Amino acid sequence: MSGIQSERAGRVPASRRIALWTLTALSILLLALIGVRLQASGLPIAIWWPAAGVSLAFALRVARERRWVVIVLIFGLTAVANAIGGRPWQLCLLYGAFNAVEIVLVVGLLSRRDSTFRLDSLNAATRFVGAVLASAAVAAVGITTANVVVDGGGFFPTSVVIFASHSSAMMLIGSLAILPRDGGPRAHLAELVAHVLVVGGAVVLAFGPLGYTQLSFLTFAALAAGCLRFPLRVAIWSSLITSVAVLLLTLTSGGTAKLGTVGSPEAAVTLVVFMSAIGLFTVLVSVARFEGRRNAAVAVQAAEEIAAAERARASAMATQLDLERQREDFVTAASHELRTPVTTVLGYADLLGESPLTAEQRSWVDSTRRGAARLAGLLDGLTQAAAGGERVRLSVDDLIGDVCAAHHAEAVARRTDLVTTRSGLHVTAVESDARRALWSLVANAVTFAEAGTVEVSARRAGDDVTIAVSDDGPGMSPTTLANAFQRFFRGPEAEGRTASGIGLGLATARDLARRNDGDITLTSTPGEGVVATLRLPSA
Repeated sequence: MSGIQSERAGRVPASRRIALWTLTALSILLLALIGVRLQASGLPIAIWWPAAGVSLAFALRVARERRWVVIVLIFGLTAVANAIGGRPWQLCLLYGAFNAVEIVLVVGLLSRRDSTFRLDSLNAATRFVGAVLASAAVAAVGITTANVVVDGGGFFPTSVVIFASHSSAMMLIGSLAILPRDGGPRAHLAELVAHVLVVGGAVVLAFGPLGYTQLSFLTFAALAAGCLRFPLRVAIWSSLITSVAVLLLTLTSGGTAKLGTVGSPEAAVTLVVFMSAIGLFTVLVSVARFEGRRNAAVAVQAAEEIAAAERARASAMATQLDLERQREDFVTAASHELRTPVTTVLGYADLLGESPLTAEQRSWVDSTRRGAARLAGLLDGLTQAAAGGERVRLSVDDLIGDVCAAHHAEAVARRTDLVTTRSGLHVTAVESDARRALWSLVANAVTFAEAGTVEVSARRAGDDVTIAVSDDGPGMSPTTLANAFQRFFRGPEAEGRTASGIGLGLATARDLARRNDGDITLTSTPGEGVVATLRLPSA
């Protein structure tokens, strides 16, 4: 069968293809000649036709464009075999024609949806069995009718034998050519030996010298065990060999006589119906079991992939938590180490500010104090971002007023006007988080709107309150706007500006806002300033 499969895939050299076709043709002819010799008393036809199975296998596996050659070959070989068997030439031609029609019907029904039909699901097995039974019925009616017209004889026993003999051969032999790759567990030698002994015992008990035919159901039980345990190909071969054994025991009277004929039409009907039932049972049960194993394997694989993804997610979460812990440890340590010198700088700046200084010296001290105060605020923000707190109801007007008051000196130094508008609104947030987030926005606006105007206003937006901080500074380029929330990012607009920070303010502010179910957004047109909007839940 593998050679036929390769031939259809177009991978076989011409010499090998010729040898393959010749061997297959000889096999069909030989099996047809054997079938002609398998007779039953009172019946003008063979009681089993294995050539139908090989013919179907060849037609299913050969390339589509060469199938017509196979059909012609089946017609000719079947006619020749019957002629050698001594049948009238009219019957030889009719038998050949109906055998060819039978194969055409099966192939046509199976190839209607898919040119590469496989027995890989119960639905496919049902289609296969249905196509085989339908085509065998057509062949049985045609051959029996031809036989009645030419030679006379009865219609019922002959048609039943043809139907059952052809269907069993096609199911047990033809199915071998369209089996999928079975990745299930391999059959162990000990299991195979035990299976052979059990099936052989059941067959001999029912069809051997003792003739306990009422126990023939034991054969089905043994074959069912094989269908449920072994790979597809092993199960079907087991049933095929069992059917041949039953046929030979029947033809030899239970193994007590030479090869002869079946004693009566009734016995022939019982025999071939039994063989056909084995074929139907084996195909449906073994393919259903294959589909179940495959679906179970897919489910297991999916579960393993989900488990692997969960393990990866847990590992990533653990890594993230570890990094977060390290970040918090670093922030805490850095804030602690830097706070002392910053406090010292602020203290000495205050002392100098109280001393008699020239105007130029006082401007130097004020600049130093503003820088130190800004650094102290940054340290406070980092500490608060790591610490968190409890959410409370906050007055937006008080929040804006406190933050703008803290930046008044800086705004005056930069000749920037700070304009606020009262709203009467309230938000729910951690006070330090909200204050620090707004502090960063106002600090940026005052820095960039040098000798300009910064406006801070609030309004209701659904269930939230938005606090907009707008300036008329140089604005942001699209690139700067896209990266504004990246830590340690500083756009070209910040170059050359005093106390412009290190690129942590906006990122920290947004983290604080999001921790309180809010957010910060930026809009800007180059040359027209920036509008930074802090959104927090309304109280």
